[in-house]
This record gives sequence, structure tokens and C-alpha cells, in this order.
Amino acid sequence: MTKANRKRDSEIIVMHPSWLNYSGHVFLLIVFVAGAIVCFLNEREVLTVVGGILMLIAVIILIHAVLRRLSRRYTITSDAVSSRVGIGGRSEKEIRISDIRQVEVRQGMWQRIFGLGNVLFASAATGGIEVTFEGVRNPTGVKTKVNALRDALAVADKKRCPQCGEFIWKDAKVCPHCHLTFASEQEGQ
Repeated sequence: MTKANRKRDSEIIVMHPSWLNYSGHVFLLIVFVAGAIVCFLNEREVLTVVGGILMLIAVIILIHAVLRRLSRRYTITSDAVSSRVGIGGRSEKEIRISDIRQVEVRQGMWQRIFGLGNVLFASAATGGIEVTFEGVRNPTGVKTKVNALRDALAVADKKRCPQCGEFIWKDAKVCPHCHLTFASEQEGQ
């Protein structure tokens, strides 16, 4: 199985920015189309040319919004979070789940109203944010999912001490917290 197939099989969430993130584009699109319609309804030749220009601007705004949304792909797998941006040229950033040190949600007023937000991921490797999911739906749900994956990975190779309840390595013979010696290791000696 190739690396790409393994990655696709372990994808938990794949998303793009929400269409609601482009509400400003939609507003401008409506304004320019309405302006073009008004110009076309007037029978003066000069306004027909202006209407054509307004319609061209509206089409450019629409194409820009669609390409901007589709050029961003955010993926959460069992191993990593990644952000891929670009159609022709491409920029991809990835952080392994085990390396994530901070997950942050940022929402402006309009994003909160529409249930959108930006989810930012940082690791100990750099001092700043490394991967950003911009304008995604339910950003706190995304943060909760990533934190659950991170917590599950942190205890995957550990066991809980029956006496003190602390997590310790699975192959530990003595609990470093309460110094309990495990019975299975005593019988083997």
C-alpha cells in the first residue's frame, strides 16, 4: 500500500473553508449583478457598456471566491493535521498529532454569528502557528476532535497504575509515583 493510499485510508476529516466564509464576495456579486441589470434595462448605449463591465466584474468575483475555496483543503488524520493551499503552485503544511502543543480557535464577530472560525495549530518546534484552518464550520468541534486524538495517542503505549491511578509505561516493573511493584514481573523472577 502506498503512502498516499495509507493517508487516504486514515483520513478522519477532510474539509474546505465554508461557503459562508465568502459572504462578502456574495454581497459584492449581488451588488454588481443588480447594477448590471439596472444598466441593461436602461436603453442608453453608454449604460449598456457599463452594465457589461459590471457583469464582468461580478463574474471575476464569483470565480475568485470559488477558486479561493476549492484551493484550500484541510485534513485531519489519525497521525497528523495538514493544510494544503494552491491550485497551480501548492503549499502544504503538516504537524503530527503527537507534536501538537497548542490548538487555538479564533473567531471574529461575524464568524461567531455564522458558526465559523479559524483553527490554529502550533508545535514545540517553532514559536508560532504552523498550520491554520481558515473559515471552517464548527471550529470548537475541530479543536475537540484534534485534542481527543492527541490525548488518545499520549496514552496509547501506557497503562494505569492500579494503586495510584497514574499513567505509566506499559513495560514498567515499578510505578515511579507510588513505587508499587507489579505482580506479573515478580512471578517471572
